Amino acid sequence: MTRIPEETIEAVRSQTDIVDLIGEYVQLTKRGKNWFGLCPFHGESTPSFSVSEDKQLFHCFGCSASGNAITFVMDIENSPFTEAVVKLAERTGIEIDVTVSEGAGAKPHNEYKQMIEAHALAANFYSHLLLNTVEGEEALQYLEKRGFTRESIEKYGIGWSLNERDALANLLKRKSFDMREMERAGLCIMKDDGTGYFDRFRGRIMFPLHDDNGNVVAFSGRILVAMNQEAKYLNSPETPIFEKSRILYNMHNARLNVRKSGKVILFEGFMDTIAADRAGVSNGVAVMGTSLSDAHLIKLKRMAKNMIICCDGDDAGWEAAKRFAIMAAKKEMDVEIALLPGRMDPDDYISEYGGDAFREKIIDNPHSYMSFIMAYAKRSKNLSYENDVLQYIHEVLEELALRTSPVERDLYIRQLSTETGISDEAIHQQFMKMAGQRAKQAKAEPLQERPVQTAVMIPDKKRTGTERAERLLLCHLMNDGALFDRIRENKHELFIRDDYAALFVRLAGFYEQFGTPDFHRFAESLEDRELRKIVLEAAMVERDPEHAEQEIEDCIHYLEKYRITMTIQEKMHESKVAEKSNDHTRALELAREIIQLRKSLSAL
Repeated sequence: MTRIPEETIEAVRSQTDIVDLIGEYVQLTKRGKNWFGLCPFHGESTPSFSVSEDKQLFHCFGCSASGNAITFVMDIENSPFTEAVVKLAERTGIEIDVTVSEGAGAKPHNEYKQMIEAHALAANFYSHLLLNTVEGEEALQYLEKRGFTRESIEKYGIGWSLNERDALANLLKRKSFDMREMERAGLCIMKDDGTGYFDRFRGRIMFPLHDDNGNVVAFSGRILVAMNQEAKYLNSPETPIFEKSRILYNMHNARLNVRKSGKVILFEGFMDTIAADRAGVSNGVAVMGTSLSDAHLIKLKRMAKNMIICCDGDDAGWEAAKRFAIMAAKKEMDVEIALLPGRMDPDDYISEYGGDAFREKIIDNPHSYMSFIMAYAKRSKNLSYENDVLQYIHEVLEELALRTSPVERDLYIRQLSTETGISDEAIHQQFMKMAGQRAKQAKAEPLQERPVQTAVMIPDKKRTGTERAERLLLCHLMNDGALFDRIRENKHELFIRDDYAALFVRLAGFYEQFGTPDFHRFAESLEDRELRKIVLEAAMVERDPEHAEQEIEDCIHYLEKYRITMTIQEKMHESKVAEKSNDHTRALELAREIIQLRKSLSAL
């Protein structure tokens, strides 16, 4: 197997700006010399994820994740080293021969690589049928009437599936795909008699669904004319590469615009997202025919704190907007809601009023969270009736009791007074009464039933002296090959913890292969993510090169004392066990060993 040349790997690493790279996944804000954001490797509400522009490294003070540009791609996308380098090379314009880097007959890096390759083939097949064949003409004309240009059709990879039973299945068989795997991937279905497979999608306009990396992982197919009570849309089932609760439509296209604007527009469906993009709203994403999930919100909050929710103007759209808004507010996102008139959806509005009106009057003029809650509460009520007035005030104050800003409370209490004719004082008294009852309930609530608060900035965990000594010593060993050789000859048991001992062995192999110190390359050579984390953490330790010998001697001295102390404790325990079992010979032997160990400890 031919390797990627080391100079190419170094070029990829050095030409990748880690701030720009991570900024495509996480919203970063500069504080001092470093950039900070929400860690993409664990859930948090306060940024503890730091990116160093100078060192081209990242570190999370919450979960201790650390690394460089290449290991970031390896960890965030669960990719092996070669795939990560190839991806970054494409990003930086450095050419790498993928066949050379993988080698002839190499096994696929990704367990589901065949599924992803099959979806890419299917997407290209469907696109060709729509744009270049007689069979796709009717579907193409339909899309053009709906306002789709060829440019937008190609951008979103929209296609057409033939109204034939096994057109795609036959293509996949000719390309030597495992058909059982294709059934598992959701592209084909086995015939009832078990003799073969037929296509899941037939006679439908095909919309590819992508994961965050831009891979096609599923499809949604729309019929042209409803027949035999067929569903308007047919979606791929959930598969190993497609989970609706984790994928947001258009995330791969919108990510950069979301990061730049600091704002994400959330739509109900992918057609709304495509229509909005045609109108110039390029930071829109949509849920995949399911409810908004915590996984969706965590992903969105990492990139943007501000969210605008834009759902249909019908009753179902209002209900969805309320659900989405409450969930996002609980995640401490700044939520606004863009309301559409009547029962329109974004596509209807853009078709009737144009893209400029959609951007300026709808997206750029959203309601605040509380303003939307008030509008929602008022929709089903007639404020000419006393009961409706009381219910309206009650619903708004319940939500307002969760808000912390006195200015905000005063503003909406005055608005309630204006709308209902009830005095500010009376509404304020009602509010204070409700807030008091809520406080009593919270106090009486059993501790285990209270909601768990997401931890704020988690400090780097306190380390024992042993951990600090091992980390500093590893740092020196990774930066000085001659030192490593000298210590390796004299010390067979240097580190206490198993993971550091394993790294010592791996580092020996690394020096034999590469010869010179390079902690970046050493970390990248490790498949185990936890070992990579330790290496990069050690690499960021502040060491003193001018007093390196003294630091190293202190570390080794500390670890030797610790090892002897632990051995003494173990032998003392063995001695007690021997005495209890009346094995006096063994107890005496252990006593002598303990004396010798204590002498050696005193001599250090």
